[in-house]
Amino acid sequence: MTQDLVLLYGRPGVGKFTIGRALAERTGYRLVHNHAVVDLASALFPFGSAPFVALREQLWLEVAAAGLGAGLPGFILTFVPERTVTEDFLPALQARVAQHGARLRSIELRCAPDTLATRLTAPDRAAFGKIRDPAFYRELEDAGAFDRPRMPPPDLSLAVDELSPDDAARCIAGELLGR
Repeated sequence: MTQDLVLLYGRPGVGKFTIGRALAERTGYRLVHNHAVVDLASALFPFGSAPFVALREQLWLEVAAAGLGAGLPGFILTFVPERTVTEDFLPALQARVAQHGARLRSIELRCAPDTLATRLTAPDRAAFGKIRDPAFYRELEDAGAFDRPRMPPPDLSLAVDELSPDDAARCIAGELLGR
């Protein structure tokens, strides 16, 4: 059986963590939440600084290698494409996955701006120090904060405005992973 690294990505507030948890339950895959890595790197260095960026990307790559090297059937990594991620990261991740003979499955989650604005204000986002202010999010978006790195075409792009996390997980597992 080929191992899968599922890269579940999208804008802040789209539901990556919530859908990732539901997908992990459905597939038995492990979930590595983006903030687990971001919080570790930001404990040492300011967000966006050169040492932060280098450590965060090194951690992501080491997490991929550790999970694949341990023989896990698969795991899910949530990810926000944003300007502090280098253009070298995704090719490096693809190479790391290929070294292990595994598949990188990229899943883009998206929703309408109004839905996103509502989700950003959800109280549970505070626990991880996530963006919670729609005006601040719009400032970042207008400044191009989420325009890079350039993402390759996803294996699956899913509008999640009207889907429950369980329905989104069912769709992802069925269409992409055959489960």
